[in-house]
Parts: sequence; C-alpha cells; structure tokens
Amino acid sequence: MPSFTKPFLVILFLIFSVRGYSAIIRGHVYDRSSKEQLIGASVAITSLQKGVVSELDGSFILKDIAPGNYSVNISYIGYESSDTNITVTENNQVVRLEVSLLPKSQQMKQVEIKSTANGGSDAYANRAEQKSISLVNIISAKAIQISPDITVANVMQRVSGVVMDKGNSGEARYAVIRGMEKKYNTTLVNGVKIPSPNDKDRYVPLDIFPAELLERLEVIKTLMPGMEGDGTGGVVNMVMKNAPDKLMVEAGIGAGYSDIFQNRDFLKFDSKVSLKSPAELSGPNVGAVPSDFPYKNLITSPVGTPANSTASLTIGNRYFKNKLGVILAGSFQNTFRGTNSDVLVQNATITPSTGPTVLNTQSFSDILVRQYSTRYERTGVEAKMDYSLNDNNSLALFAVYTQLNEYRVRSTIDSTLGGYHINNYIGPFSLSDELQTRQTRQSIYSATLQGKHTLTTLLSADWSLVASEAVQKMPDIASFSTSQDVNPNVAAQTFTLSPPVVGDESRIWEHNTDKDLAGYVNFHYLTDLIPGLTKIDIGGLYRHKERDNYYNEYKLKASPDSGSTNEAYSSIAASQFFFSTNAQFGNGYQNGGTYNFTENISAYYLQLHYEIGRRIKFDGGARIENTDQSYASSAPVNLAGKYGTFIYSDFLPSVQGKYEINTKSAIRLSYFKSIYRPAYADLVPFVDPNANEIFPVQGDPTIQHTTVDNYDLRYELFPKGLDQLLVGVFYKYLTNPIEYGLVEQGFSAGEVLSPENAAHTAHNAGLELVYRKFIGNFGVSVNYTYTSSDIASPQRIYWANAASGTHYDTVYPHRPLQGQAANIGNLSFLYKDGKRKIESQLAFVYTGERIYTLSGYDGLNNWEKPTLNLDFSAQKGIGKHFTVFFKANNLLNTPFELIIKQPNAAYAGDSKLPFQESGSYSTVQKDLYYRTFLLGLRYKI
Repeated sequence: MPSFTKPFLVILFLIFSVRGYSAIIRGHVYDRSSKEQLIGASVAITSLQKGVVSELDGSFILKDIAPGNYSVNISYIGYESSDTNITVTENNQVVRLEVSLLPKSQQMKQVEIKSTANGGSDAYANRAEQKSISLVNIISAKAIQISPDITVANVMQRVSGVVMDKGNSGEARYAVIRGMEKKYNTTLVNGVKIPSPNDKDRYVPLDIFPAELLERLEVIKTLMPGMEGDGTGGVVNMVMKNAPDKLMVEAGIGAGYSDIFQNRDFLKFDSKVSLKSPAELSGPNVGAVPSDFPYKNLITSPVGTPANSTASLTIGNRYFKNKLGVILAGSFQNTFRGTNSDVLVQNATITPSTGPTVLNTQSFSDILVRQYSTRYERTGVEAKMDYSLNDNNSLALFAVYTQLNEYRVRSTIDSTLGGYHINNYIGPFSLSDELQTRQTRQSIYSATLQGKHTLTTLLSADWSLVASEAVQKMPDIASFSTSQDVNPNVAAQTFTLSPPVVGDESRIWEHNTDKDLAGYVNFHYLTDLIPGLTKIDIGGLYRHKERDNYYNEYKLKASPDSGSTNEAYSSIAASQFFFSTNAQFGNGYQNGGTYNFTENISAYYLQLHYEIGRRIKFDGGARIENTDQSYASSAPVNLAGKYGTFIYSDFLPSVQGKYEINTKSAIRLSYFKSIYRPAYADLVPFVDPNANEIFPVQGDPTIQHTTVDNYDLRYELFPKGLDQLLVGVFYKYLTNPIEYGLVEQGFSAGEVLSPENAAHTAHNAGLELVYRKFIGNFGVSVNYTYTSSDIASPQRIYWANAASGTHYDTVYPHRPLQGQAANIGNLSFLYKDGKRKIESQLAFVYTGERIYTLSGYDGLNNWEKPTLNLDFSAQKGIGKHFTVFFKANNLLNTPFELIIKQPNAAYAGDSKLPFQESGSYSTVQKDLYYRTFLLGLRYKI
C-alpha cells in the first residue's frame, strides 16, 4: 500500500465515524389548529431510549437510527400525544416526519386556567403580540430568565423604541418610550395602575421590581377606550406570576461582585438614623439643638470587595379539583454598585456675547471628582389566589409588595477654579472635601380583588377593587465638608494648601406617601343585531388619590475657634456647630415642599368591535376622563399659590383597525387621543434649590395639561415558531407640551427653572423595526427605532455691546424632545440547545445622542453621548431539576458622558481642563461604572 493512502484511509474512517452509516429522522411539530410550530415538544423512540425536544423553529432531528420499524411518540403539554410508526429501510436514509398535535379537550374554565399557567412562555408572548388588539411588545418570563437582567428596568431596555434613564450608579430606572419622556408613560401591575414613590413625579421607578416575579412584561403602545388615557408614550404592564396547574416549586440563589471594587474600597455608613426630623418629633415651634444631629451616620468605613447576592422562591399549586389556585413568590437582591465621576460645574454667570445672533459660551466654576458607593437592597413579594365558584363566576385576590432600600455614600473633592495655570491646567483657588450619606427607602404595595362573571350567554362582566400605597423616605441626608485655601507658586508651578477648616453642615428629611383607592367595572355584550358589530364593551373607573409630601432642611454653621473666623478641622466627631437666627426650626414650617395633594379621577367609556368579512377588524370608541385636583401647602399665607384647584375633562376617541392578509401577516392602523397630567411638583410653587445644578426649580400652578393625538401604522409577519417581522411608523402631535425653561418672575426672588407650556405645539414621529429569526439552535433578535421630534421652548441669549447695552433676548430654538434619542437599537445572538440544556444570549444595546438637561440659554443644552452596552448570560441544565446560570453586565465598561455642543476652549492651551476629549465639544460629566458578574443555581419541580 502506498504510504500516502494510509492517511487518506484514516481521514475517510474518521469522516464516516462522525457521520455514521445509520439513518436520521427529521421533521417539525405543529399545532393542528393554528399550524404554528410547537417549541419544546418531546419526540422519542422509547424502544431505543432515544429522544429530543423540538427546537426554536419547531424542528427536530433524531440521529443514529439503525434500519428497522419504530414507534415514535410525540407529546407536548396541553396537547394530545401522538404515536406514529415509521420504517427505516437503509443506512444514511433521511426519513421525514411532520406531526400535528391536537389541543386537549377541556372545560372552558380549565382552558382559561391553563392559558394563564403557560403565560410565561416565549410561544405565548409571540402569539399574544399577534392576537392583541393594541400594538404591544411582550417579553416572556422564559426570555427574562435567560437574559442578563435581574430587574424590570433592565429588561425594559431590550424592548424596541425604549431608552432607559439611569441613576447615579448606572442602573436603569425609568423608561423613555418612543422618544416620549418618562413622564408621558404609565405603569400597571396586572392591568391596574400603581402609584409612584417619587417625591415629585408620577412615573414609577422600574428598578424597584425584581424581574423574577414576572410572568411576562408587556409594553402597550396604542390605547383603547377601555384603557386609561395617560399612556402617550406607552403603558408598561407587569403581569405577575399566576398559579400553575400542578405543584410548582422554584428556588434560586446567586452570588457575584462589581469589579470597580477591585480597584477601590466600598464605603459604608451607619444607616440607623431618626426617621423623623426634630420638628416632627418635638413640634414645628420647638427649635432643634446641635445634639439632635448625631454624627454617626457621617462616619464611613471601607469594605474591600463586597459580594452581591440574590435569592428567590416560588411555590404554587391548585386545590379542590382545580377550583382554587394559589401562588406565592418572593425575591431578595443585595447588590453593591460604584461610580467614579468627573463633573465640570456649569457657571450660572454667563459672559454676554457680542450680539443677538451670537450664542453664549458656557464657563465653569468648579471641578468635582466624585466616588459613589451604593448598596441596593431589593425585596419583592407577590401572592395570588383565584377561585372558580362555578362555570360562570370566579374571584381572584392579588397582592404585591416591593421595596428598594438604597444606601449611598458620595465623596466629593471640589476644586474651585482660579485664574492661573499650573502644569498646563487651570489651577484651583480652593479645595473642599464633602462627604454625603443618604438612604432612600421606597416601597409600593397594591392589593386587588377581581371578579369575572358570565351573566347570560351574551353578557359578561368583570370588576376590580384596588388599594395601593407608595412610600418614599429619605431620613437625615447628611452632608459634612471641609475646605482648604490653595496658595499657588506659578513661577515654580507648585502650590501649597492651608490647613483644613470645617464647613457648614446640612441635614435634610424628606418623605412622601401616595395612597390610591380605585374601582373598575366593565361589561361585555356579544351581539349580531347590526351587521359586522360583534361586541360592545362599556365600563368606567373611579380613583381617589391622597398624596402627602414633607421636606425640611437644617443648616448648621461651624463654630469658629477662639480668636478666629474659622473652625480648624481635626475630625468629624470633634467638629462643633451652632444655628444662626431661626435656623433651628429648619425650613419646613413655611415651605411649599410640605403639602397635601388630592386627586379624583372618574372615567367611562364605550368600545365597539366590528368585523367586515374574515379579514378586516375594527375596535374603537371613546373615553371621557374627568380630573379634579387640589392641594394645600405649608407656604406662608400671604404667598400666592399656597392653595390650588384644577378641574377639567377630556374626550378621548380611539380606533384600531386590522387587515389580516393571511393567518400569518396583517396590517394595523390606529389612532388615539391621550393626555398628560402635570406632576405634583409641577403645580406646587415650591422652590427646590437642590433639583438643578445651576438654577433653583419651582412649580407653576398656571400650566395647562397636555393633550396628544397619536397615529400608528404597522405591518407584521409571524411566519413560524418564534420568528417575527414588525415594521411600523408612528406620529404624535402634542398640544400644550410642558417643558422647563428659565423665567425671571416666580414665587421667589431671582431666576428659576419652571415648567411652562411651550409656545408652539410639538411633533414626534418615528420608524420601528423588529426582526427575530431562529435556525435550529441559533437565533438572532434585532430591533431598531428611528425617532425625530421637534419642539420650540423659550431659551435666552444674553448679549451686550457699547452701542446697545445689555440684553436678555428670549428665543424659541427648535430642538428634539428632552430624552429622545434619534437612533435606538438592540441586537441579541441567541443559542438554545434543548438536548444539552444549554441557553445563552449576547446582547448589545445602542442609544444615540439625546438631550439630557435643558439649559436656560440657547446652545448650552447638555447632551448625552451615544452609548453601546454589551451584556452576556448563559445557563446549563443539570439533571431534571437544577440549572446553573451566569450573568455579566457592562462588559465594555461603557461610560455615561454629557457634553455641550460648542467649541471647547478648555481642550488645550491656557484654559485647559481635565477629562476633555475634543476641541469641538465640552465634556461636562463622565461616569464609569465597570462590570458586574453573577453566578447562581436554580431548582425547579
């Protein structure tokens, strides 16, 4: 045998060893009624003890089958199993097997129970998107589980058209949907609106909800008359877990870390402080003394690399012949986050330009170098019982409680910029070192009793009674600072520091409570009296809201040493303070920030469902919402705006049309009118000096609520399995849009940022694309949204020259809506191997530039730079009950950066400042969060 033939034969042997001589059986599993592919169906040859599960496109492959006769069993939960005989006649044969399963025949109420039990599957979410009357995007519990996310806020960033506003630790908090700022969106739990714990706004912080409690997350983008009318951008509906059809136990634990603390310590402090201010404990007319403000919560201690931890448990079952369903789910997350931040403080004093067409130039007064150490303690519990009284009546009782405790230490080195240069940078005039400790305790509680009743064969009804409460407490926000003068030697390019002295101390107490009592009732009538009209829905709601807000700040002055005007610093414990005249009472006794706000909302609606043939469907009607609001603040009696009352009604028509091209594709067209009610703090004339870096912020009770006309057009295709293609456009026309602008006159002296109705209407239009495709074990999911908006709100140009003097000209420059990014994209690569029980996801999120903060001056808005974030997750099943999972976030260490789009004189030369990146724009803030990792184990039966 020639020598070259041996390797050749070895290669042939290896090829055939891998390929094998035996046959394969391949095919798909379908739903016989809908023709949809079934994902995760079991396909087994019992006699060979060989089996697989159908993949993401419903396909399956059984390999290494020797010639012979076999019985193949195909089964899927909720379907009748099928046994099919096949014959393999020869090696290397490919046998095709296409199987259609028939749903099990069950009683109506049992079908309803099973449909909710499977509401967390990818297939259910995909089908619900297709069958929904409104335009909706749905993320299932299964998709959430495999995602890199542990909070609802982080899950939201995967939805098309959504940008997430983040907190100072880089964690997502609030949703900006379709370019509409977070104030234009509403949040529901199981279809019922919940109050917000925020001290100033209505929108709900989504990071308070652990993602593990959800059965699915729905983002509804078009409103029907039966829905509340204030979800202009979108409605976030969190559908919590439902009782399963048999015993279910799920448990999980996880541990990880944030790698920012590999390079620096985490700082912690004693959070055991008084929950009430001295004025609340002793009375508003009793002055506080310095000893009422202990220093223990200002003492910090370092921790090396603290461990993040998570735990969850869900137990559910059905009893009494499936009449009673019970589920209890809980989640606890203890995570540590850090931020390294550099900030240029924008000077409130703007140098005048040389003429009315020359934009002002931003100057900077300070450089802040900050480090945040934040601990999040997140707890969520939900419980639900549903009971079928008989075939026509059922009741359900649902309750959810979530709590987010945030413990934050912020250390700041503040360099006040001087008029000299050292080592090619602007030198400091003075240095101050501030330490602030803060805890924020937010909670939301909601309990709902619901009933569903079939009154006749044509008439049914459902109702809900809801009690909700949202609370935020920020007790004893403590700030302590020291300062040092800088003594420069410009010739030697050095400087010395004077000994540190104690600065003034600030202690703030804030808390607020939102309480809702609401009732909903809906009637549904099936009819064929009018050709095409198949259903009539009527109903209404009434909600009573009570909101209490409290704010009190104490300013303590450092006690000068004998013979000095300053107090030398030795330690926090040794520092002494006193009150200036009347400061011992704080500012809560004559403060518009302490108020009671009452709101009553009543609404009723009519909704009709038409069908023209089998392909054209219309749902439309109208809703009337009545708003009755009033407030009373603790501001002085002689101050205009101490009290306020607002009463108005809105007529909100809506129509949704759908043309079904075939069973897999359709075209949708919709119109609806919506509103935005101003936030509580928008209406109360309270001057908040801490809400903005440059100007105080003040409400204005004269502003009008916003109305919006919304239009949508979408083509959708659901070809097979989980595949989908959605292409749509939207347009929104805003009347009386509310934007913040600089005003000269207010309820306090000086200039303040205040909400105003823009002088012109606003427009917002966009294109949305969603595409998802699976081939075997691999999948790709991509969504892209382009948004273009336009609004003109008042800003200023400050200019002066010798001929004309000084001028403040008000202009109305056109710009995008605040928070709206022109380009948003998500790209995920998915891998799911049912046989090996391996799933993974590599997820990219791109957010284009957007206005982050509006300036009072034209051309000086703060823009958030574009970001690209990368996250990864994977899990592996072990045996029948265990799964190991891994999550990694912010793998690119993407920074958060704010810029001003103007030539940057501080980039180089005599005006050089640190952390600048370009001469064409000024970088005013740069935050780094680093990466986080989590490894865990789940158990399920």
